[in-house]
Amino acid sequence: MKNLIKGLLTFVLALSTTGICFAATQEEIKQNIINQSKTMGVEPEIMLSIAKTESGFRQDIKSSCGHIGVFQLSPTTAKNMGLNPYNLEDNVKGGITYYKNMYNKFGSMELAVAAYNSGPDAITRCNNTIPRHSKHFVSRIMSDYRRYKQTGL
Repeated sequence: MKNLIKGLLTFVLALSTTGICFAATQEEIKQNIINQSKTMGVEPEIMLSIAKTESGFRQDIKSSCGHIGVFQLSPTTAKNMGLNPYNLEDNVKGGITYYKNMYNKFGSMELAVAAYNSGPDAITRCNNTIPRHSKHFVSRIMSDYRRYKQTGL
């Protein structure tokens, strides 16, 4: 019994130090994305589209390659930005920052989305075109983006 209690306390302490919080609803997550996007000068519609495709607006999921939460940030990318991918605010900030950096680097929404999916080196290797393996991803994102623009947030 003593070991069980000790194990539970260790688990709770580990969760509290990572900033994991799964309590936000999808609407709260969407509003967080909208607010941070506007603050950071990025169209909320594109960020909502990326989050929808990446995670379905869920912070509690982890991909098979270890990417975390709403914007499916890699732990390395988040760490390089000084962010905790398990923390919703940090995850959203990291996703928006990464997209914005890709947009600034490549100058187009489609290439920024492709770079978000494949990494900037893949875009450069393809002579600043969308790699074949990212075409479906980009198409889905852009379709959702247009839908958000037409129907509003």
